[in-house]
Amino acid sequence: MKTENAFSLNAASSEEHDDITALSDAFSLKAFRYIDIAREARLNNIMTRWPLLREISAAQESER
Repeated sequence: MKTENAFSLNAASSEEHDDITALSDAFSLKAFRYIDIAREARLNNIMTRWPLLREISAAQESER
């Protein structure tokens, strides 16, 4: 069973990342930034379910 880390810095799974890298290389998209919309939605749902995580995340962002 594969578990997913919601706070992973990777935008996509390794297979999806490889596809994106291949497309980026093929079309010379060096400044291409991939945003995983489904991941963002999952993170939003997690933060809604557990408000303490949102507070911790906000505190970490303010420290940066």
